[in-house]
Amino acid sequence: MYKRVSLVASPVLLALLWQLRNEPLAVCSCISILAGLATWCIIPATTHTFKRVGLAGRDMSKPLRPELAESMGMVAAAIYLVATFLFIPVQFHSYWSTAQSPRVFPYARLGEYLSALLSLQSMVFLGFADDVFNLRWRFKLVLPIIASVPVLIVYYVGYGVTQVVVPVFLRPWLGTCVDLGVLYYVYIGLMSVFCTNAINILAGINGVEVGQSLIIAVSIVLKDLAYVNSSNPETEYRHLFSLYLLLPFIAVSCALYYWNKYPARVFVGDTYCYFAGMTFAVCGILGHFSKTLLLLFAPQMFNFVYSAPQIFGLVPCPRHRLPQMVQNAGPHRARRMNLHRQVSTAMRSFSKGPRRTNNAVCMVASRTLLDGTTQLGLRIIRMYECLGLVDIDRNEDGTMHSVNNLTLLNLVLIRCPHLTESQLNHRILLIQLLNSCLAFIIRFQLSHLFYF
Repeated sequence: MYKRVSLVASPVLLALLWQLRNEPLAVCSCISILAGLATWCIIPATTHTFKRVGLAGRDMSKPLRPELAESMGMVAAAIYLVATFLFIPVQFHSYWSTAQSPRVFPYARLGEYLSALLSLQSMVFLGFADDVFNLRWRFKLVLPIIASVPVLIVYYVGYGVTQVVVPVFLRPWLGTCVDLGVLYYVYIGLMSVFCTNAINILAGINGVEVGQSLIIAVSIVLKDLAYVNSSNPETEYRHLFSLYLLLPFIAVSCALYYWNKYPARVFVGDTYCYFAGMTFAVCGILGHFSKTLLLLFAPQMFNFVYSAPQIFGLVPCPRHRLPQMVQNAGPHRARRMNLHRQVSTAMRSFSKGPRRTNNAVCMVASRTLLDGTTQLGLRIIRMYECLGLVDIDRNEDGTMHSVNNLTLLNLVLIRCPHLTESQLNHRILLIQLLNSCLAFIIRFQLSHLFYF
C-alpha cells in the first residue's frame, strides 16, 4: 500500500514544488512530505539488511519476544539530512537570483544553517556509534557538547548576546538584565546534553520515543507559525529557521512512528533519540527560545530528576529499567513480585469489557532490590514515598526490601497498574500533550507575571 501511495503522491508533490519554487516555506513543506514518504517506503525495505549485519533486538514486552531490526532511526535521520541539504538553494533563492534581487548574500545565515546541519550530522553519527558499540554513559554526556560546538561558534560570532532578562521578583537585587558571559555558553552546551539524553532516558516501549518527539516538534511549529508574519524581520527569520528544520523532522518522524508504534515492526535505537534531541537543541539555540523549549521538556526534566538517584548510583540501577510484561499472572506470582494488588486490579478491569480478558498482557512496574543503597538514597526513597511516587516492598521487620525502578513509565504503572503497552504509551503521550498546552499558557498568558 505504501508503495502505491508514494507512486501517486510523489509526481503531484514534485509538480506542486515546481509551481511554488519561489516560496521557501511551501517548498520546505513539499520536500518534507516527500522525505516522509521516502522514509515510509525505505524502512521496511531495509529491515532485513539491518538484521543481517546484527542490528536487531528482541521486543521484551511481547509474549513471543520477536526479533526486530534496530537503529532504524538512522534511516529517518539520513533522509532528513538529504531533504535539508536539498532545501539549501531554495532557502536562499531570492539572494543568488540576481535578476530578481540585488541584495547582498546573507553568508551569516547560510553559516547558521550549515552549522545546524553539521551538528545534527555529527550527533546522528555518534548515535549510530552508540547503537553499534554501546558507549558508556561518560561518553554520552561529553559527545553532545562536542557535536554542538559548530552551533556555539556560529552563535558567538553571529549573535553573541549572553544577557538574560531577570524575572520581575528578582529585579530589585539583580537588575533588569544579567550578563552571564561564558556561563551562557556553558548553559547552551548543557542544554544540548540534556535534550539528547532526556528522550533517550524516557524510552523503552513501542512508540514512546518518536511519539514524545513528535508532540514537542509540533508544539514548536505551532509557536513558530504565530511569529512568521512578525513586524520584526529578525524575529520572523528566527522562527522560519526553526520551521525549516522541524517540518522535515516531523515528516520523517511520522513515517518512523508508523513502523515503531505498538505493535512495533522496528526499533528506533539511540540514533533517533540523539537526532531528535539535537534537532530541538539547535532550534532552541539558534531560534532564541531556549526557555520555551525547556517548558516543553518538563516531563523529561521530571523523569531525569525522578531517575537521578539511580543514574548517580545512590540507588542500585539495573541495566534495563523497562516495565515488565505479565500474562496470566496468578496470585502467588504476583505476591513474589509485590504486584498482587496491581495485577488483581488489572484482571478485574479486563473482565468488565469484551476487549479485555484474563489472557490479556499487561505491563507492571519493574523493581530493583535496595541492597547496597546509600543512606542518602534511602532518604530520597522515603521522601518519594511521602509524595506517593514509589511503591516500596518491605520485609517483615519493616525494612525496605525493593522499590520500583525510578522512571516515569514505572511511575505511571504504579498509579494505573492495569495498562497494556499501547495504553501506557498513550498515557505518556497524553502527559506530553497536556504539558505542551500548559507551556503555551505559561508562555503566552502568564509570561507578564515574570517578564515585562
